Amino acid sequence: MYNGVVAMIEAEKKLGGSQKKEIEVKAGPHLKAPEDITGFVKFPEGTKSLLSKHLTKQVFDKYHGMKDKHGVSFEQMILSGC
Repeated sequence: MYNGVVAMIEAEKKLGGSQKKEIEVKAGPHLKAPEDITGFVKFPEGTKSLLSKHLTKQVFDKYHGMKDKHGVSFEQMILSGC
């Protein structure tokens, strides 16, 4: 059993299971629901949206997955600007 566990840990290391991958989501009309925003939103060059100018990776990382006191998620708030 020990050998099986060791083998599984090694296989996961090779697959990168222990590393957190950064997910990037492209902004656009394909984003229909807040659940579609699974990572930092990348805007196309030339976008004039105020959200594209003020939403930084640091702001996204700080508020991603949070809700305000009324139950509105951060993703719901930024969806309209995508």
